[in-house]
Amino acid sequence: MSADPGRGKRRQLQHETLVGFLGFFTFLALAQAVWNVFQPEPALWPGLLAAALVGLTWWVWRRDRRYSGAHADHLQRRHHPQRFPR
Repeated sequence: MSADPGRGKRRQLQHETLVGFLGFFTFLALAQAVWNVFQPEPALWPGLLAAALVGLTWWVWRRDRRYSGAHADHLQRRHHPQRFPR
C-alpha cells in the first residue's frame, strides 16, 4: 500500500477550516461577553464561553503550526533524518 501524497495538504486544509470555524464563533462569543458587561445584571456564562473558545482556538492554532512552514520542516528532519542529510 503506497502512502497518500495529498494527506499532508488535506490535513492542513482541515486544520485551517477548524481554526476559521472556531475563530468565527470565538469572535461572536467575545462580542457577546463585552455586550454582557454593560447590561444591568451581567451573567457569568458569556465570559466563560468566550474564555473556553479563546483557549480552544489558541490550542488548535498552535497545533496547526506543525503542518506548515519551517516548523513542519523541522519535524520532518527530526522524524525522517535519512531524507534530509546534513
